[in-house]
Amino acid sequence: MFHKGKLAVFLGSALIVLYGVSAAFYGKVVAKDEAYRELSVFMDALQKISSDYVEPPDLKKLQEGAMRGLVEALDPYSSFLSKEQADALKTRQAKGAAGIGVVLSKRADLIYAVSVQHNGPADQAGIRPGDYVVAVDGTGTEDQSIPEVESLMRGPEGSNVKITVFRSSRSKPVDIEVSRKLDSPASVESRMLDGNIGLLEASSLSTTSMDQIRVKLKTLISAGAQKLLLDLRDCAEGKASEGAELANLFVREGVLYYSQNRRGEKVEEVKANPEKFISELPLVVLMNYSTAGAAEVAIGALKDHKRAVLVGDKSFGVGSFQTQIALKSGALLIISHAKIYTPNGKIIQDETTRNTGIKPDIQSPGDERHQDLLVEAYYDEHEDSAKYRKLRERISQEQFQTAIEVLSKGQAPVKRAA
Repeated sequence: MFHKGKLAVFLGSALIVLYGVSAAFYGKVVAKDEAYRELSVFMDALQKISSDYVEPPDLKKLQEGAMRGLVEALDPYSSFLSKEQADALKTRQAKGAAGIGVVLSKRADLIYAVSVQHNGPADQAGIRPGDYVVAVDGTGTEDQSIPEVESLMRGPEGSNVKITVFRSSRSKPVDIEVSRKLDSPASVESRMLDGNIGLLEASSLSTTSMDQIRVKLKTLISAGAQKLLLDLRDCAEGKASEGAELANLFVREGVLYYSQNRRGEKVEEVKANPEKFISELPLVVLMNYSTAGAAEVAIGALKDHKRAVLVGDKSFGVGSFQTQIALKSGALLIISHAKIYTPNGKIIQDETTRNTGIKPDIQSPGDERHQDLLVEAYYDEHEDSAKYRKLRERISQEQFQTAIEVLSKGQAPVKRAA
């Protein structure tokens, strides 16, 4: 059955073009012959609906649906909220700021959990990276933007929220009750390992986390660390600038990242500050599919400057800047205006799953070994949650051991002072 809402989106696009709204998005493109041919398709569809649809169409609803479909087709982080939706968003935000500790994106137009804060509310309740969020307190997320779903998850501290998720290991969605908690950056862990290896574990790159990283990095070096292991697995919080700050601790000079608009013009270029440089020790970075955003800026810079060996799985691929535009109608438009590139010109957030994200220098576990672990987990007699934790732990340990081997064999690059 053809979903009525999707039909409205398609047909409403004709109205947008008819009223001239699309010109604001496409500029000169609408002047091309191809655009006019597409316009004729929209107009023909509109005419058929106007004459043959079973009920008189609600033009306002069609227009808003078309705007939403048009904008959200751009990328996961662009969205359109009608006046009613924008007002509802503000109302929910005013009720409470406590959250559940999960970073969201979209995959195949579905809300997707990129990362779950270690020992945060969602993690303790059983939500996993890779879960698809299909409802929040019974409200479906199919036609919701990321900001809307995030606002549904938030509320007064200590209150509960029911998150309905779908995961590949289950045949039907699972309801998970989570107790909200005020946001607090995860602490940065550090310790000395055998072989004079200093370990830093960061699951967030917020301003507070960066302050901890600087202090603990200097402490490890003072304690005699001769090699460094930086664990950025499941790290998806923080701004691009904070990812650049992390890279700057290990890169003395040069570009750390730049952003570019649709015309290929550089919007911003961030370079290393020699005064913020701390260490030239050999460095290995652990990463996985839940490494995203600011952490990708950091690993992209470290990789391009040949400053570290990256070990683990390919990162998720979050690298764009958004602008919020309040429209005269009271609606809210959120659009990505620039994308982030690594120093050598690798785009972090690509439209295709194959090209998005940053690949490690050493994949761990390898494809065959990863498949073996999945098969072993399938035949594990433990219940689903215990089976999942065991699999994650085994993958984590193999990645960790690979990183230690790289450092022990002296394969990690080192940048000497100029």
